[in-house]
Amino acid sequence: MNLAEVWRHLEEDTRISDAPGRVQRRILPDGQWNFFLGLETPPRNRMLILRVASSSISQLPDFSDSRGLKVRMEGIDVTNDATEVVLTLTDSQHEDLFDLLVQDLVEVAEQYNEERKGLVRFLARLSEWQHLFRQLGLRGLSREVQQGLWGELWVLREVIAPVIGVERAVEGWRGPMGADQDFQLGSVCIEVKTSTAATLDRLTISGEQQLEVPADVVLLLFGLSLDDRAGHGETLPDMIESLRTAAKQSGCLHLVDLRLALCGYDREDSNLYSDVGYSIRSLHPFRVEEGFPRIVSSGLQSGVSNVRYIVSTASCENYRMQMQQPSKLLEGFV
Repeated sequence: MNLAEVWRHLEEDTRISDAPGRVQRRILPDGQWNFFLGLETPPRNRMLILRVASSSISQLPDFSDSRGLKVRMEGIDVTNDATEVVLTLTDSQHEDLFDLLVQDLVEVAEQYNEERKGLVRFLARLSEWQHLFRQLGLRGLSREVQQGLWGELWVLREVIAPVIGVERAVEGWRGPMGADQDFQLGSVCIEVKTSTAATLDRLTISGEQQLEVPADVVLLLFGLSLDDRAGHGETLPDMIESLRTAAKQSGCLHLVDLRLALCGYDREDSNLYSDVGYSIRSLHPFRVEEGFPRIVSSGLQSGVSNVRYIVSTASCENYRMQMQQPSKLLEGFV
């Protein structure tokens, strides 16, 4: 799906005028969904248009606009039972991000043959993107978020990719997509916690589902103690460019960029994160299983949810994995 080429054809369309309206082109001619890219005239705002049966969209919630993104559901043909979901980018500085949104939403929908189910998933993913667009006015990541992102990428590069390859590792990086664990690799899930404290004596757990997986899935909890200092170690932009280079060679660069965008990382802001470098002070790997100190949903009383709690690493010693090279930690699990 060459979006740049479609946008170029639309920009050169001779039908564009100063009159209100739009020009559009269908994408994925062999796909099972009716997706179009369009330009709204006269401002030439970029658009993603999904045409579905009106019956498929009945009783689904309306969506409000978010910063830079307008969402409309428009009935276009009563006789033929057709409705369009129209996403319009109203802030041209986010065109690259909008292209990532288009690729992601189209890929999500194309996974489903049944229109109603695909549409529900499409709209759920759109809701995640709207959350991101609402954050666009906040420039830069907090120091805590930077550290967490660096830690997840280190685990991806040093622990997971050497075992299953870069593409599968990136596909399994599900934390940016709202998953309960940072990495979901089929039979194994990994949750990563980072800290710059001198000693890693506690791990903060965000939610009763974070350390809860099905019985046939192995859950690993990695605590990373980071040394952070100016002019030393690997900066977050350096880590990201290292991963992007490997992803480009593996043909999955778009997946990396999508996840980084969902994390709120903008490469144009890389100078904001170039003053501090990180290195691993110590790695604390645990296998979460029966008896591990944790709170899970089945243990909560009715009406209690969204639990945030702290686990002492000293209390987890019986579940510590044998220390070895990071790239060996997943051997036997995947």
